Amino acid sequence: MRSPLFLLYILCTWNVFSQVVDTTLISLQKEVTIATNDSIKIAALIELSAYQMDHDIHSAEQSINQALTLIDTSKIRNYKQLGATYIQLGVLNRRRALHSKAIGYYFKALEIFKTHQDSLLISDVYHNMGMAYRHEKDHRKAIKHYKMSIAIKEHIKDTHGLGAGYNMMGVSYRQLQEIDTAMLYYKKAKGLFASIPSPDDVRRANNNMAVVFRRHNQHKKALELYQENITHARRYNKMYSLSNGYYNLSKVYINIKEYSNALKAIDSAIIVSKAEGFKEYESRAYLRKSFIYRKMGNYKDAYDNYRIYNRKSDSIYNIENVKKIQSLELNFGFRQEQLADSLQFIKEKKEVALIAEAEASKKQLYFLLFILALTAAAIIWILIRRVYKGKAQIIAEQLEKEEIQGQLLSQKVKAKEEDIKRLVADNSMRLAFKEELLQQLKTKISKQEQPETLKKSLESLTLELQAQINTEGKSSILQEQIDGVNEGFDSRLRTLYPTLTKSEREVCALLRLNLSIKEIMIIRGTTIDAIKSVRYRIRKKLQLTAKDELEQFIQNL
Repeated sequence: MRSPLFLLYILCTWNVFSQVVDTTLISLQKEVTIATNDSIKIAALIELSAYQMDHDIHSAEQSINQALTLIDTSKIRNYKQLGATYIQLGVLNRRRALHSKAIGYYFKALEIFKTHQDSLLISDVYHNMGMAYRHEKDHRKAIKHYKMSIAIKEHIKDTHGLGAGYNMMGVSYRQLQEIDTAMLYYKKAKGLFASIPSPDDVRRANNNMAVVFRRHNQHKKALELYQENITHARRYNKMYSLSNGYYNLSKVYINIKEYSNALKAIDSAIIVSKAEGFKEYESRAYLRKSFIYRKMGNYKDAYDNYRIYNRKSDSIYNIENVKKIQSLELNFGFRQEQLADSLQFIKEKKEVALIAEAEASKKQLYFLLFILALTAAAIIWILIRRVYKGKAQIIAEQLEKEEIQGQLLSQKVKAKEEDIKRLVADNSMRLAFKEELLQQLKTKISKQEQPETLKKSLESLTLELQAQINTEGKSSILQEQIDGVNEGFDSRLRTLYPTLTKSEREVCALLRLNLSIKEIMIIRGTTIDAIKSVRYRIRKKLQLTAKDELEQFIQNL
């Protein structure tokens, strides 16, 4: 028989531990209250219902229905919110063992999400459909839907979704007695949950692994995991997990033949399942309770509990439910074919529009390329013209430079010609002097003068000759100095006083060397009057006053 004290303990435990989650519940309820519009309120109600699903399934149902009413009356319907509401209704009916209704809601959600091509939500629906088929004990179909969900979640990299899919696949493989495969998927799931991390989901994976430990007679490991999960579920008031935890705990106690503890655990599972409306767990719990009484030798209570199990099981698993599910599948398949045809038509229409758009884009591209080609040609022409002008300018500059060089060369030639003329004149003067000297010698000798007189005449000629030699030597030295002075002085005179003649500039150069008029006369081979006349012209062209000294002025230039 059931222990009243034990049941009272369970009820008190719920009240104590439910206080831990009250803050979360109050926060979610507040979000609903302060919502400023229907869309925000619907989202808050869906989130609240998901939280309540594990704690108070009746309140969860009220929240879902309130959200559905708001969606129906809202001016703008949000497909994600409507689909999420259908998923929540599916979960609600699945936990109440109304599997055909649950699958019906999942099909509605799937149709919405496929229309809008929402991969994440489609994968969530496939996962929940797998859960419904698992509870309907159609594990092959359940695994098929889990795999479809996992394929999408791998593509979109949803780690939590992958973990949940692997965990549920492990459960279905375990029901099919493929234990090694089940354990492989449990470990995968636990690894993914630990990487997020998600402690609640790690406990769910542990709970499933505990079943495998139990079947391999590792009862101590299984017992520790189940008790840990029950403590967690009670602490956070998770009724669905708590009912499942007590049910699994009872099996371990049966295996180790602690039947009184097994009976307490299964009674706890029945109380939670009844209170929350978990019909499937309630039915299974009565079957296990019957088995425990049979092991204890209490056949009357075993028979009574088995009859209760049959009555409840028949209401869950019957031919009518199977037919309903098959009808829903066929109906959904037909609608999907219609939707596929409609999508194909839309796709073809889009393709035609895309082809037309591509053609228009090509024309625009060709026109743009034509404009670019014209622009490039214009730029090239401008560049060529600039290069041509640049070359023409360079050639003109070179011609001008060559012309200037020609002029300079011409001036140099003229200067050389003047030098040659001067040398010729000098040579002529020297030749004339020599001829004059020779003539004097002939005259002196022809006169047959007295020796003394001849001697004096020869000495006089010798002195003249020596003076001429000295003058010529001095003239050579002076010429070198004049050339050195004239190197920059002559060009400066030409710049400052362009009216000066070459002869006047040469006299200026000799004055710059501090030579006297007589010396200049000898060098120039002219008379004193001629030199004075040149000095006068120079003073006039230099615009000197009577007070200004010509030599000093030339020295200061």
